Amino acid sequence: MKRNGGKQAKRPTRGAPLPETSPDLESLKKMVRLLERKHRAFLEQDWKEHAYEIQRSQFNQLMIVRFAMPCNLSRIMAVTGLTSAGASLFVDKLVQSGYLIRTDDPNDRRNVRISLSEKGSKFIGEVVDRFNEFINGFLRTRTKEELAVISQAMNIINETIDDGEEGV
Repeated sequence: MKRNGGKQAKRPTRGAPLPETSPDLESLKKMVRLLERKHRAFLEQDWKEHAYEIQRSQFNQLMIVRFAMPCNLSRIMAVTGLTSAGASLFVDKLVQSGYLIRTDDPNDRRNVRISLSEKGSKFIGEVVDRFNEFINGFLRTRTKEELAVISQAMNIINETIDDGEEGV
């Protein structure tokens, strides 16, 4: 907490009125919508161009669960919102396609560990590299000073909203 004239400034609690100096919420919401739309459009195009072996829904779910790996079926259900049967089918198809590996959990024989295979890791790495290039395309027109401001703002936003549950 920052000191303000010898007193500690408290962060507002959830539901509390925002201070007069709060950021423009409409601009923040617009930024989130734009980022989400651009990300979805990128994934759709990337799937069309590079993911010949798997269905679009499997591609999207694989991109979601990559943050949770290695994990079990319950975790995949929590991350994707799939039912038990849906998550099982998702894992089965991606194991058959060579993107995931299913192994017994040495600590609990009733549990099965699911992780990315070498093929799955390589595939996701390539998608992430293409996405990074896609994002860099937007940033190339900015000056060094603007990039520094953007970076600082992103760090502040991430710190403000990070709840430590990125893979959930």
